[in-house]
Amino acid sequence: MAFITSAAAFAFVLTPLAFLLAMLTMFIEVNTLYHLSKRHASAGGYYGYVATALGPFAAIVTGLMYPVYQIVSTAAIPVYVAGIVLPGVLSYFFGINLPGWIWIPFILTFILVPVLLAMIGIRPQMKYIRYAAITEIAFLAVTSLIIIAESKDNTLNIFNPFAWNSVYGSQYSPIGGPIAGLGLGMIFGLTSFIGYGGSAPLGEEVKRSRDITKALMLGVTVVGVVLTEVSYALTVGWGVNDMASFANNNIPGIIVYSRFLGIAGGMLLALFAFNSAFSDSVAMQSNAGRVYFAMGREGILPKFFSYVHERWVTPSKSLLFIGVVSSAVAILSAFIIGDMSGVSVSEMLTSPATSSQVFTALTNAFDFLTTIALVGFILAHFMNNTAVMVLYYRLKERHTGVNKVLHPIQHYVLPAVATVIFAFVLYESIWPPVFPVTQAVGVGVAALAFSIAYTFWIKRNKPDSYRVAGTSVNIVQEEMQERSK
Repeated sequence: MAFITSAAAFAFVLTPLAFLLAMLTMFIEVNTLYHLSKRHASAGGYYGYVATALGPFAAIVTGLMYPVYQIVSTAAIPVYVAGIVLPGVLSYFFGINLPGWIWIPFILTFILVPVLLAMIGIRPQMKYIRYAAITEIAFLAVTSLIIIAESKDNTLNIFNPFAWNSVYGSQYSPIGGPIAGLGLGMIFGLTSFIGYGGSAPLGEEVKRSRDITKALMLGVTVVGVVLTEVSYALTVGWGVNDMASFANNNIPGIIVYSRFLGIAGGMLLALFAFNSAFSDSVAMQSNAGRVYFAMGREGILPKFFSYVHERWVTPSKSLLFIGVVSSAVAILSAFIIGDMSGVSVSEMLTSPATSSQVFTALTNAFDFLTTIALVGFILAHFMNNTAVMVLYYRLKERHTGVNKVLHPIQHYVLPAVATVIFAFVLYESIWPPVFPVTQAVGVGVAALAFSIAYTFWIKRNKPDSYRVAGTSVNIVQEEMQERSK
């Protein structure tokens, strides 16, 4: 709901195409992660992969940026779902109008409760997420088909970026045209996949490493197909000629579901949205916490991050750090971006929760945080794509038969194609300048500059830690060894 609505603010009727292209791009990335995970299993995930191929400097920079986009995403989703959707649902269905300040405790709940679940351990997390996700996916898949079947606006022109100039020409023009709008929409298409690689940092905690590959494929397939289907259903359900108003509504998806499936359909969509926000937070905090753990045990980060809870065998201090920082980022970004949007702090605290002031501030804050996440996301995948090409070049493997053809495609061509697509989306987020997207890219670049400077500091002041960056192997095994001493 959050990503589709924000994508529609730039892509309008092309929103389903933005999600379709994002899905195809992430399928290419599965190829990259598959071939990297075959060679290296580590709680460091991307951090460990890059270390294997490109050495410690690139690994540390990637390791620092990967949790950045996980933290920012953990902050972003509750800003929208808890700050905008939840008050909107209560007002729309029950006539309950909440005060403006309510978004603060709502957002904190959606961040801090999941981090507690993440600290308990991966098994109880999965018991909850598995059954909830299966139900959610089935609901979205079936109900979207019903909306599509009953809609009178079905058209394949939704996937043609050049068919809508007469309807949306004036909206596309300020942002650089329909292709630029599509690129900006893909920001939210791509970042909606954040967390799909969550199985990678769990490489030390699974019994069979090939399960990582299965999880990656299943994750991209399910997320991509369902998101593309839902975005198409909401577009034709709302009206292909009226998508400009879609992004200016606080609960457009719920309204579409209520229109086609009654109050029960709208309420169920809202409940699944809240469940999804919790699940996302659990997954992303687990990923980021484990990467910080991997860096802490190697001395790249303070030893605080390398603590493993005796009972839960999880990096509980790292996870708690993620929760606290995500909460602070969410609240501060809402106030700062709100002020830049012309909404004062007092208005955000005293206006009704469903007012245009609070909606504008929090929507822009979500777009801002999501785009910062995009910068970290793209950098991590740039490095992964480069890593797989370098790694297999160094291996000098001999290939025969069909593998002789597949080798250059899998290890060079596909990673290069994915990198080009990421570069296109990043370019569209910078030029022409669009608030708050362009400002967010600047913050992301500043985080990258800090990561590079910090890596130079580690190299100079902690050479031993620098040398072993990304090489440690097993969180559970190491914990058991510590207990036996």
